[in-house]
Amino acid sequence: MTGISLATVTDLDRWLVKGDLRPVGGRGPNAARMGPQEAARLLTAVLASPQSNEAAEAVLRYGQTRSDKTHSSKGLFENIGLDELTGLPARHSFIDGLAALIGSATSGSLAKLLSRASSKPGPEIEVVALTSGTFGRIKISGLPNKPIATVEYVLSTEQGVAGKGRAPHSGRLEKPMVGDLRESRRISERTILGIGRLLATG
Repeated sequence: MTGISLATVTDLDRWLVKGDLRPVGGRGPNAARMGPQEAARLLTAVLASPQSNEAAEAVLRYGQTRSDKTHSSKGLFENIGLDELTGLPARHSFIDGLAALIGSATSGSLAKLLSRASSKPGPEIEVVALTSGTFGRIKISGLPNKPIATVEYVLSTEQGVAGKGRAPHSGRLEKPMVGDLRESRRISERTILGIGRLLATG
């Protein structure tokens, strides 16, 4: 789905287990099942880890983000028509938003909503995360009779949320930035729907 090799994804998952960020269990019926939250953490690791051994750090960073109302759509996801997203609290994290989106794909409500569009190009979902910093965006557009929903995520601060143009707090989880080059990774509805199908049949 993402184009990342299975070996790389397995290695990222291994580092999440080492960081106590993914439950483990026994074998057979006692094995730990992956749900939307666990899938969102693994997908965040895919998007935001410069290399596999930084997977846990990336997930911890993005778990500390909060939706930035100043640079996001008014009402965040409340007008999209997906219960999983409209039920999110105002100050949710990038991982929370991604988990809700994956949850909607798992339940089938996302595919149902996307199928209602008759115009071309059809609806688009864009999920973006920086690998060398901490900034995320979830954008849903092209839905019939629905506004574009764009929610941006930045590291939270004690005073609120750091805006995109301001440097976030220099906590131990934020890597110091060197130079002006920023690398990001992006996925679309294709990956989200694919993960939803895997979870629904898993």
